[in-house]
Amino acid sequence: MTTADEPMPHDEAATSLAAVARGLDGSIGEAGDAVGRERLVASFGKVSRTSGTRWFLFAAAACLAVVAGVVWMRKPGLLEYRVSGPVVADGAWLGVAPDRGALSLHFSEGTEIELGPGSKGRVAEVTADGARVVLGTGLLRARVVHRPRTHWSIAAGPYSIEVTGTAFDVGWSTAGERLELALHDGSVIVHGPSFGDGLRVSAGQRLVAHARTGGAELSSLFAPEPSAAIAPATEDAPAPVAPDAPSDIAPVESAEPAASAHASPTWSERLASGDFNGVLDAARARGIDAALDHGSLADVAALSDAARYVHDRALARRGLLAERARFPSSAPAHAAAFVLGRMADDAGSRDEALGWYDAYLGESPRGSFAAEALGRKLVALVRSGNRDAARGVAAQYVKRFPHGAHVAYAQEILSSP
Repeated sequence: MTTADEPMPHDEAATSLAAVARGLDGSIGEAGDAVGRERLVASFGKVSRTSGTRWFLFAAAACLAVVAGVVWMRKPGLLEYRVSGPVVADGAWLGVAPDRGALSLHFSEGTEIELGPGSKGRVAEVTADGARVVLGTGLLRARVVHRPRTHWSIAAGPYSIEVTGTAFDVGWSTAGERLELALHDGSVIVHGPSFGDGLRVSAGQRLVAHARTGGAELSSLFAPEPSAAIAPATEDAPAPVAPDAPSDIAPVESAEPAASAHASPTWSERLASGDFNGVLDAARARGIDAALDHGSLADVAALSDAARYVHDRALARRGLLAERARFPSSAPAHAAAFVLGRMADDAGSRDEALGWYDAYLGESPRGSFAAEALGRKLVALVRSGNRDAARGVAAQYVKRFPHGAHVAYAQEILSSP
């Protein structure tokens, strides 16, 4: 322990200086600090105690000036984040015990990433426009705020998910080498085995990919059957989900597509396996009109989804309208209103889109697509020049979805004159 009149010992001073430097620039690790400290202390031994102390103070000031200069150049543009929850540190990984709650990463521009129980991940890189997060195993939930030039990526095994602004859940099992992705809002591009230049997955879709075989199934979240949230991926397989789990995502029961109990696969099974043209061929064989007018809800939903996935907008629209006309009180019919609004929005028909968004929000105010429907409604109102209505929707969005993908945009609308 030194007094005010005693010079600080060289090794203690070097340690303090290094601690300050690490606090300013997180790129300096403990190992690098130890090596540098030893070199610094060794150099002090070559000068006298009095003159060495003066030299050290001068060198310390110079070093801090350099470090501060580097941080001043690098730090302001980078996002910052804080970690909250039951953290279990494992080297560079952040983990959560299986019997504990979720761990949250809160980024400075509003993005939130959550690791579920039994999961582990790490922030591999942070930039001014986003970050690269690696999911080691388990379940990750992301709500990425959309901003100009936003760029985030989530890596899981051999897969990489490119994100601009969206809400999704992703699970990764290291033992099964299986990726499960569910899109609630926006769209992403997935790169990995058998995906070539990348596979686009949009809101309302679920992707299950198998790294060992390169196989994948892209299905709809609008399934008429009761559904639940994606279970956290464990080392063996996803765990069962409680019946009251707050989501619309059906769990995948096995790593490989289940064998059909029927002589031929149903339309829903064909859709789940990615055989979209098979669904359309079966519908044509039965007769499109007959399928839409007399088919089951499952068949009509599969037909409309398959048509959307092969970009047959006219047939997709007919199928969605048939769902709403024939099964008006069903969950798929309510979701169809949102999809119809998004299709109209993408085609530039803003008034029609606004009508469908209002229909969906009225029928499913707490549905899986409520955040995107309200966010898209806000964007459509701004583009149509209706700023007064847009401000009202913006206030509603910020209140209901404070961590939603459109919250930054909504806050910008509210803060503008």
